[in-house]
Amino acid sequence: MDRPVPAGRRAGRCSRPRRGVLGGGSPCNMSRRRSPDRPAPRFIPRRAPAHSAAMALKTPGRYLDEIRARDLRIFYRGRRFENPVDDPIAAPAARAVADTYAAALEPGTGMAAASPLVGEPVNVSNLLWSSRDDLIARVKWERLIGRRTGRGALRSPGLDAINALAVVTHACDRARGTEYHARLVAFVERIQRDDLAVSGAMTDVRGDRSRRPAAQADPDLFLRVVDRDSKGVVLRGAKAHQTSAIHCHEHVVLPMTCGPGEAAWAIACAVPSDAPGITHIFARQPSDSRRAEDAPLDVGLPAFGGCESLMIFDDVRVPWQRVFLCGETEHTQELVRLFGSFHRFCYGGCKVGIADVVIGAASLIARANGVADSRAIRDKLTEMVQLNETMYACALAAAVEGQPTPAGTVIPDIALCNVTKLNVTRFPFEIARLAADIAGGAMLTLPSQADLEHAELGPLVTKYMTAAPDTPARTRMALFRLLEFLTHGSGAVYFLHESLHGAGAPEAMRIQLRREIPLDPFEAAARALLAE
Repeated sequence: MDRPVPAGRRAGRCSRPRRGVLGGGSPCNMSRRRSPDRPAPRFIPRRAPAHSAAMALKTPGRYLDEIRARDLRIFYRGRRFENPVDDPIAAPAARAVADTYAAALEPGTGMAAASPLVGEPVNVSNLLWSSRDDLIARVKWERLIGRRTGRGALRSPGLDAINALAVVTHACDRARGTEYHARLVAFVERIQRDDLAVSGAMTDVRGDRSRRPAAQADPDLFLRVVDRDSKGVVLRGAKAHQTSAIHCHEHVVLPMTCGPGEAAWAIACAVPSDAPGITHIFARQPSDSRRAEDAPLDVGLPAFGGCESLMIFDDVRVPWQRVFLCGETEHTQELVRLFGSFHRFCYGGCKVGIADVVIGAASLIARANGVADSRAIRDKLTEMVQLNETMYACALAAAVEGQPTPAGTVIPDIALCNVTKLNVTRFPFEIARLAADIAGGAMLTLPSQADLEHAELGPLVTKYMTAAPDTPARTRMALFRLLEFLTHGSGAVYFLHESLHGAGAPEAMRIQLRREIPLDPFEAAARALLAE
């Protein structure tokens, strides 16, 4: 049954299909689902690509060299990073981003897809979705990267930003006669051809949550335009919780929802990561200093990681060709709705991939402890799998119910995106609890790597940390540390707290769900069956 359009939500009013810059006509009514047996079309470009260079896929080594060479202002505990690739605190996150480049070059990963904009395969981290197949593939490759790195695809916020802007800039151009959509498409063509890593910067620091931007004690607590001229705009403010922004080539800046009188804060644009005036203050994470101790066993997951930063804009100049909204407050709510929902959608892939690692570690610990055949242990592992596959199924459903937009793109079902994320706010915590139940107290009370390798203490640690005879003490300790990392250490930032607050707090999903699915049709169904 198609859901009715809730009050206050726009329904299609156009009498004929429109063409976006991406090409391809699509119905203007975005609120109704397409029939499952009528797949959304793949859109064909209206013009040939500007040039056909070598395939637009970059090697991970080249990516790391490019980020290493950038002049970025990044501070951690008061010291400035020489670069965010080689510093031991930031390097694991750089390697996690690099893995999105490596995976795209590997057959069978689904990390490279044909782009109608450039006429060649591009990294899916920069793809404008043009079919339900693109959406389904997104859920699957997000899970793959989560499983490969224990972190997830750190380029996802940028992907969600460009896909949200594709819809909103097209709508703004139609309503106001602006040229934002063409600018966005030109930007996307460039990041696809050059395989650039892009961050999505929406969250403002917000100050006093009870006050709107103009009523704050300091107007810079929401990123704003402080000056403009014939060449562009000047930005001042900050964006919080910026996932791996220090490892990106470009930042796509998005506004929060703005109302009347808040035009200065209604800004969406693209900013090079090395633009003058940008400073990152690198966030601390639980047990982060272990990475600098030359003890990979104590880290738990030394190969990969993630990072966040407070990204400060100190009068950063942005030329007009990089501006995608400026003052059009009436379009910001839809931009927030789409970006937030798209990012919630991806959690049904990336968090599931991390949970795959948690489940695997818990199962191996049970083997190392000699209790793998216990019915109680098997039941716990089965429950963990069931919770994980439920999150995955919700995201796949959102993809399958995807619908075309007037911009020529295809987007996931907004209601199901939010259902997905509501489950993600709870299920990883239960999976982590069950994993801790299986692991026992040793997960958090282990001796250190230095103790294990000590001439006198090492044999004692080996003796008392051995359980099942077929699992060496060092392997058992490594399993405990991996699970500790993912559920209590730095990895818990991504697997747990990010599952709760990433892409908005749980109440944001409930509010969106109430808007997307009114109760009227349910009440009507009940009334139709009343015995009156």
